[in-house]
Amino acid sequence: MLETGGHGRQDMFARRAVGPLCLLIAILLAPAATAGKVKVKTYETDLSTTFAAAKGSKIELENLLGSIEVLPQPKGRDVRIRAHVTCEAVEATEAKRLAEQVQLARKDEDGTVKWSVTFPDARLFRMPKTGVGSMYSRWLAPLVKRKTISTRYEGRAVEVGNARGATALQVTVKIEVPMDLSLSVIQHVGTVEASGVRGNVALQVKQGELHAGRLFGDLRVITEGASARVWSFNGDTLSVETGSGPIELLEIRSDRVRIDSARGAVNGNKIDSTHLEASTGSGKLLLEGLEPESMTISSDAGDVELATELKRTKEGTIRSATGNVTVRLGTFASFTLEANSPDGAVKGSGVNVEVDQFEKNAASLVRGNGGASLSVESQSGQILIRPL
Repeated sequence: MLETGGHGRQDMFARRAVGPLCLLIAILLAPAATAGKVKVKTYETDLSTTFAAAKGSKIELENLLGSIEVLPQPKGRDVRIRAHVTCEAVEATEAKRLAEQVQLARKDEDGTVKWSVTFPDARLFRMPKTGVGSMYSRWLAPLVKRKTISTRYEGRAVEVGNARGATALQVTVKIEVPMDLSLSVIQHVGTVEASGVRGNVALQVKQGELHAGRLFGDLRVITEGASARVWSFNGDTLSVETGSGPIELLEIRSDRVRIDSARGAVNGNKIDSTHLEASTGSGKLLLEGLEPESMTISSDAGDVELATELKRTKEGTIRSATGNVTVRLGTFASFTLEANSPDGAVKGSGVNVEVDQFEKNAASLVRGNGGASLSVESQSGQILIRPL
């Protein structure tokens, strides 16, 4: 069942105070031709739909500009989607006309229930000034002011930015899902937040931010220029991929963890896994509190730094083609370590070992019996072995 309803701008902000900084951002967002000259009119409306979903059902939700929040459905097997639409225009009737073109559209395809937020048939969009106090608007405001974001939505090429004459419209969506679903969320420009959900979950943001915490099951995160933050995850598989956005991971327990960033930095803390694979193109890789059984950590041009007690680790490969590599090891951990940097240097600082063979470009370190077997490599960077 689909319901719609309109209401004024005042209701939305009765519970939210907008500070001076947010007001300044709102002014900057207005197109140059109209800023300070024409007072725009705002129209807001709500959409909602509810449907039943059995365990294992596949659901997809896609939105162009705004945000998607994923929440658990505490009772029953119903999925509930609520959308809040905000539109601005010079004339109130035009704002209302554009906002009412937004719908929640359903399509069943190949066993998947696909929902999308339909936007007006336009090519250029911008964020309305209304809502600058929201979490996503605070970071999105400077982003869309300094660059134009291109994407494909509903079969056509569109741009989000601050262009003159752009349609000012955003949709914030909340989806409540029962446990043990297969859920895919795609936000083109904006934020995705997910918490308290169990199942097979895929979250994607092209430009913006992504936050996921207290999730259980399998999680796949994909961003292009967006940052990704995942915390308190407990499940079988975690995969995080970004193009240029940074990755932050905290308190991860998973059988397999895969991290891949083309140009963004990676920062991880307290990652407990059977197998860890992490790589960057040019961003720095900093991983602390690692306890994997096996790990493969690499960067093409970025620096790599990791810290581990080696409580569970049996084997590991740590390398950077041209960047520096720093390895910090637990005081009592047993290990065998081979380090090699043909065109760089290998150094040790304060490491208590039983076999200590250092040369300018290579080193062999042994402590205790058995333990982890580690290979540390850099073609031209410096390798530094230190205690925790």
